[in-house]
Amino acid sequence: MAKGSGLAQAMFVGGRDLSGDVGSVQSCSAPRAVLEVTGINQSARQRVNGLADGEITFNTWFNDAAGQAHIALRSLPTADVIILYANRSTVDAAAAGLVAKQMNYDWARGADGSLQGTVQGRGNGNALEWGVMLTAGSISHASATNGASKDDAAATTAGLIGYLEVVSIATGTPTFVIQESSDDGGVDPFTSKISFAAVAAASAPTAERKTATGTVERYLRAATTGTFTTAVFAIMYRRGTSQDDVSLA
Repeated sequence: MAKGSGLAQAMFVGGRDLSGDVGSVQSCSAPRAVLEVTGINQSARQRVNGLADGEITFNTWFNDAAGQAHIALRSLPTADVIILYANRSTVDAAAAGLVAKQMNYDWARGADGSLQGTVQGRGNGNALEWGVMLTAGSISHASATNGASKDDAAATTAGLIGYLEVVSIATGTPTFVIQESSDDGGVDPFTSKISFAAVAAASAPTAERKTATGTVERYLRAATTGTFTTAVFAIMYRRGTSQDDVSLA
């Protein structure tokens, strides 16, 4: 990996690919409260970490076409929305996932005639989670398919977090899976590490966050199973670490 620009990025909200409607990302942050616990025996302030949080705020252009920004965001749902922001539409691109409450849907008409909305997602029960893309942005599987494997150089022991954004399904009910292998499917065949809920065509677009515990093997791949045609989806994952607030070991 190397230095990069903010070009050719992607944004998904609740399974809808809004990349073409989002004009800018104002905030993608993981703030943390700090609690002051200074004792009388200290000569300087003493602090410990408090609650973690997350926020993704973005500006969007008005687009009321089917499945685009206005249709996706106008309802201000009371349920959680799952947001996925990718730095590139490539495998291994840095990406951030957030289970959020959509806080607003605010619009401003500029003197130049522009019409721009602002949407803020605030974390609900989970902090912002930085990971990497397992798919090259949103990809399409015409039928049940095993994707290309990704080599992460070594196994890890603190679990796995996966984010799935299902943009559309033509027919049928696919299941989306993150599979693992210690040797790229040689002696050790790929097996499922995270199986997301099966999604019927009528239920798309939709999104899900799911976790798995324990050891995660060196090689990972995105796969689809079941009987279906033309599923468009994106997957991000994050390997757990010993420093995480909640252990998945």
